[in-house]
Amino acid sequence: MKILNILVIVVFPLTFFAQVNQVDKQGRKQGEWIKYYESSNVPQYKGQFENDKPVGKFVYYYPSNKIKSIIIHEEDSPRSEAYFYHENKNLLAFGIYKNFKKDSVWTHYGPSGRISFKETYKEDVLHGKRITYYVPELLEDTRVEVMREAIYVNGRLNGPVKEYFPGGGTKLEGNYKDGRFDGTAKRYHPNGRLMILERWKNRRKHGWWISYDASGKETGRTYYYKGEKIEGKELENMMEKFKEEGINPNN
Repeated sequence: MKILNILVIVVFPLTFFAQVNQVDKQGRKQGEWIKYYESSNVPQYKGQFENDKPVGKFVYYYPSNKIKSIIIHEEDSPRSEAYFYHENKNLLAFGIYKNFKKDSVWTHYGPSGRISFKETYKEDVLHGKRITYYVPELLEDTRVEVMREAIYVNGRLNGPVKEYFPGGGTKLEGNYKDGRFDGTAKRYHPNGRLMILERWKNRRKHGWWISYDASGKETGRTYYYKGEKIEGKELENMMEKFKEEGINPNN
């Protein structure tokens, strides 16, 4: 009887450990897998594979052994829910993967737990609205205030952009094309009055740039042509030529 008990004790652990980190004849991961940090007994991740594909719940760890992220792969679906954490255990971000690529809206938080930004993905690339928030310094300040709103298309800024002062007043409004300002952009003083009127064309400064003080009085203007600042006699000649030919200098 004692010999039998010893055999059970010895064989059981060997059988148990033999089931971890297995691959089949095709080299595909199967069953439970635990990967450890190099020269450490702290796991990088724990999870289950089926024919080399992760299934169910995966848990990833920091080298400190605190949970870094939890990914839940839905059964018979390309969709996975993802939750990322700061080392202080507060949520860092959550969103979904589709076919292992970021998809739809992802929400991010700072170490204090305050929302910092939201962004939209399509096939792992920024595509849609991105909203950045002010993060209050005081924990008791529960306000949620938008700092910036912008649109991305296939990973590049394309479309309207708007920035705000703390408290909600508009700070900037303009438009992006292929990652650069395009058309008219307006920057404002905190009191809501226009501060600078900018003009852009083909990713370069083009047209009259006009600045104003907080009372609305014009304080200066500069003319740009295809990115080059034009002044003095050259400016006079250019404006005269535009006038003769009926050309709008801002076009």
